Amino acid sequence: MLCHSSRKSSYLISCTAFALLLLLVVYPAFTVLLESLRPSGVWGLASYGRLFEGPRFASIIGSSMGVALAGGLAASLLGGTLAVIVIKTNAPFRRLMGVAALLPIILPGFVSSIAYIFLFGRNGLVTYQWLGISWDVYSWKSVLVLQVVDQSTTAFLLGVAALRNIDPALEEVAGSLGAGSWRILRTITFALASPLGVAAFLLNVMHSMSDFGTPLVVGGPFDTLASASYTQLIGKYDASMASTLNMTLLAFCLLAYAGYALLESRFGRTQVMDQSKPVKRLPLGGWPGRAVWFLCMVFCLFMLALLASVLLAAFTKRMGGDYAPTLMYFESVATRGFESARNTLLFSLMVGFLAALGGQVLAYLVKRMRIPGAGALDIMATLPFAVPGTFIGVGYALAFNRPPLVLTGTWAIIVLNLVIRKLPMGLRAGASVLARQDRAQEEASLSLGASMLRTFFRVILPSVRTAMLAGGLYAFVSAVQSLGSIIFIITPGTRLLSVDVFEAVVRGDVGQAAALSVIMLAMAGFGAACFAAATTMNRKSNEAIRTPADILGQR
Repeated sequence: MLCHSSRKSSYLISCTAFALLLLLVVYPAFTVLLESLRPSGVWGLASYGRLFEGPRFASIIGSSMGVALAGGLAASLLGGTLAVIVIKTNAPFRRLMGVAALLPIILPGFVSSIAYIFLFGRNGLVTYQWLGISWDVYSWKSVLVLQVVDQSTTAFLLGVAALRNIDPALEEVAGSLGAGSWRILRTITFALASPLGVAAFLLNVMHSMSDFGTPLVVGGPFDTLASASYTQLIGKYDASMASTLNMTLLAFCLLAYAGYALLESRFGRTQVMDQSKPVKRLPLGGWPGRAVWFLCMVFCLFMLALLASVLLAAFTKRMGGDYAPTLMYFESVATRGFESARNTLLFSLMVGFLAALGGQVLAYLVKRMRIPGAGALDIMATLPFAVPGTFIGVGYALAFNRPPLVLTGTWAIIVLNLVIRKLPMGLRAGASVLARQDRAQEEASLSLGASMLRTFFRVILPSVRTAMLAGGLYAFVSAVQSLGSIIFIITPGTRLLSVDVFEAVVRGDVGQAAALSVIMLAMAGFGAACFAAATTMNRKSNEAIRTPADILGQR
């Protein structure tokens, strides 16, 4: 039983957590809702009526859904195919394909868009320099291609998790009964992995709907709900219409997330698994096997080409014209981009620390202490995962630009925005650790008279420090690349590299954009390498942190 002082401390911490989440999650969301219902200061549904009055906004909704559904399906199939080749076969270059499938983790969508223009634009290296053709790269087709490439990582990670959790005995029995590799793959492997495949599709649809940078960079006249909300708020200063578009976007994303959560609750914990046995390899021969391998190899080369083109544009005088080596773009970055690089590093470090610690605290409150209202606390902390970045950005821009709490122009609004966006990962990682951790040491500490707070800091945190390090590093990498949720609240004193890259692309300064991208990729790559090392250390120490694949696959 908890003593009176421990119970009092636990309730104080719980109330503080509720208050912070109400302020940082619910209050901005409520502000967006109110703004959408009050166009020109008059209460009503006029803004929602404008969505269907003319063809423009209705076509934006239709185009957003069309690209999201097509891109989500294609990305899920591509990521699943890569997972099968990497995990279930001994195909040549499969490890390189696995690395290429993970490149979007450090290569965000708007940077991929820059590289895509370098390679396939009107004066692109491939289209114009090599093939002698010129075509309009700015269309919905480019948005679809880049979203498929970017989101294939989600499907790949979930596919890897599903394939590694299948008991190889089932496939071995089928093989001993005369089933061929393709039949085993179709009737057993795919059947067991299909729930996570559908979950990957729903997540990809949600992320595609929320994508902000790609349509603005390569979409041309093509608009989505996320990019149109930016145009309405920043270009036309129409906060009411921007809020209405984001409320519509939120409805679609919550619908996709509800389907994902339902799948996870029904199938996420019932997969057959036997970790003591290695994954069974399946020789996928014949022309179908060669076709699948060729498709994966094309994707691999495409990803490596995107990365190489960014480096080439950053270290040469003029991409597509003069390939003489130069550092002139980095020299200008040293003067004009130093503050952005410093802010990016400092803010991302703070986000990583706060997201990891905050996630562990919330997991302890929800999973161990089981405080009153734990379910509501869990929902509020998880909600930012399903909420589009532009929705949170607009919410913070409107909510914290007026009393009672004015944060506009400060570093705090940037850090808090990013922490809230990354908090769900810290919470799920912490919950996974606590679910598998032995409670003997914790109960011994409490029985010897230690308070709940002291037990948390002296027993719980030290036992999961490697897990927290991994979660914090992953939040750091994500924060370095963030754009959609912060571009609405950036000021000259709080500029970040991601925003500078985006603005350099918009004004056509591709060399500057590439140099800034290289610095940003170096930060993200270093964080990703540290994350990989931390997860390896964590597995060796038998702590129960999950990889990004497991976290994406868990509600």
